Amino acid sequence: MKLYLIYRQFYLPETAQLHLGGIENYILALSELFLQQGYQVIVLQPARHSFSASYAGIEIRGIDCRGYRGNRKKYALFQAARQDFDPAIDWLIFATDSYFVPSDLPRTIAIQHGVSWDKPGKGSGLLAIVKSWLSQRKYLSYVRQCRDLVCVDHNFINWYRTLRDMSPLQRWTVIPNFCLELAGAAQIQRKWPATGPVRLLIARRFVDYRGIPLASRVVQTLLQRYPQLQVSFAGDGPLLPALQQQFAAEPRVSIFCYEPAESLAVHLQHHLVLLPSVGSEGTSLSLAEAMAAGCAVVTTNVGGLSNMVLDQHNGLICMPDEAELVQRLSQLLDAPDKAQQLALMAWQSAQQSFSKSRWQQDWLQLLANIRKRSAGVLS
Repeated sequence: MKLYLIYRQFYLPETAQLHLGGIENYILALSELFLQQGYQVIVLQPARHSFSASYAGIEIRGIDCRGYRGNRKKYALFQAARQDFDPAIDWLIFATDSYFVPSDLPRTIAIQHGVSWDKPGKGSGLLAIVKSWLSQRKYLSYVRQCRDLVCVDHNFINWYRTLRDMSPLQRWTVIPNFCLELAGAAQIQRKWPATGPVRLLIARRFVDYRGIPLASRVVQTLLQRYPQLQVSFAGDGPLLPALQQQFAAEPRVSIFCYEPAESLAVHLQHHLVLLPSVGSEGTSLSLAEAMAAGCAVVTTNVGGLSNMVLDQHNGLICMPDEAELVQRLSQLLDAPDKAQQLALMAWQSAQQSFSKSRWQQDWLQLLANIRKRSAGVLS
């Protein structure tokens, strides 16, 4: 039994390491699940020269795509998977919807990781309208013929159905992202109620669309109002030098980076978490990790973030606006009991909805459903 996973760049043969990112971590978790079920897992990716490697029990095959442009790359990967594909027992998963190839193979799934084309700066006027229309046609075309699509949030499906009627043949399933590790009850009890300084964490990649410039302005305002506040920016990216310069003279702000395995420990040291994204979000791993560690979260209503936080129940959610974010964080700083209540509800939400075991169960149920349908087709 084999699982073929198609993706644009999972493994870096030059360094024998993985390309680090959210989708790569998703592929790792999916591979782990299939390996536990007794499957041989094979990742296919384009390469300048053919190669074969292994990582954590996963076989990685680089398919020679020199000179290929556009869709020719993904069709080359698909043909490499199809050569030895057994439709009775094997699976083919397109790790992103943009690499999906329509076919008659019965056990194929594509994964949609969230709307990425909602970033600010689209402009106005006729040219902007035409560019937006062409962009929509492109993103709609990826999954037009996809029977089984896994979405990490409801935002994409709602966007799709506003522009096109969904076919009865499209069997799309929402499986939210997950946190790698959940805090225990004793850890939450030690963390709350907060004593001493209140610690705010912004754990994001340091780029514009993750709201780092917006967050830095919010933090500057809050530091002036609340002498007990300490702030951590955790991450890396092109805006790191600007952040370091902006807060160089502020001892209450720390800027650092941590490994994925350290996430729970870092979040347990903080009481509040801000996710100030202005675009391109699915069901955020950063948000799931914050909830899993019992943090009181303030987030913007971008993409799949609004699928995770119910305002005033397990967090606070608002527009990606400086004044609104300051107001929401001030609510928590002025009312520690409210912050604790939201943090505990966030932790419970993570246990029930964003645990890795729940994610695995949802995937196994989806596979069982497709297996039943494909058995009927093959018979």
